[in-house]
Amino acid sequence: MIQRAIAFATKAHDGQLRKGTMRPYILHPLEVGVIVARMTEDEEVISAAILHDTIEDCEGVTAKMIEQMFSNRVAELVQKESEDKSKTWMERKGATIQHLKVAEREVQMIGLADKLSNMRDIDRDYPECGEELWQRFRMKDKETIGWYYKGVEEALRKSFSEVPVYIEYRSLVEKIFGK
Repeated sequence: MIQRAIAFATKAHDGQLRKGTMRPYILHPLEVGVIVARMTEDEEVISAAILHDTIEDCEGVTAKMIEQMFSNRVAELVQKESEDKSKTWMERKGATIQHLKVAEREVQMIGLADKLSNMRDIDRDYPECGEELWQRFRMKDKETIGWYYKGVEEALRKSFSEVPVYIEYRSLVEKIFGK
């Protein structure tokens, strides 16, 4: 199943690049899958992690398609990790923080892995780009972006405080955005 998820995500994200870079987008969902695999051996959860941005960011990909190709559970996990793009950035990110506080653990794992991958990219690029880095994002204000990543950290603290992936995430958030 994981190999099929990799193949599907690679095709769905074909031609996409990470914001403000020349890095192929597929590297992000693959990294999210690897991070989730550090927390669980459940192939459906790992597959959902790899597919987590397909409904949200890829033309023509639907939950029904993922359900047919993988499973109902994989489709549900991907849907629960997808944002409603009709809402403003603040509405979407506020909803994500609230959702992660009460979501099932598998959804929380995918969310944590997704945000850790993003923080790793920020940590890698910030020394080179400096404050210009924030211009690549829809929300261009570092303080507001920090509010979001700190909110995710707080939302997941109770469930993951002793988990190495969370500890790395918290460390990167503090390094980039402060306490």
